[in-house]
Amino acid sequence: MTIDLRALIGRGVGSTVGGTETTRKMEAKKNPQQPASDSLALTDVASRLMAAERALGSGSVVDMVLVSRVAQALEDGSYEIDAERIAEKILELEAQLPGEAGDDG
Repeated sequence: MTIDLRALIGRGVGSTVGGTETTRKMEAKKNPQQPASDSLALTDVASRLMAAERALGSGSVVDMVLVSRVAQALEDGSYEIDAERIAEKILELEAQLPGEAGDDG
């Protein structure tokens, strides 16, 4: 995916993106048939994040039915907390995190 940054120049992206204005003019003189342009290639991860953001923006991220059920369970005292399950889930999430430099475990 390529994004034309020329449209962004007027919105606060300075001339340092893709080189200085002088550098661009010199490149245009060297190759007059080909106009100088800036482009940005996004990684697969960035593309997936953008797709996820669009998907989240199109709907509600809160499951109101679940919120209602939990609120009712809290009110009537039937909500049970499984501390062992919570601890297991925290450990699972921690195992998925990248290790720090020099981390021995």
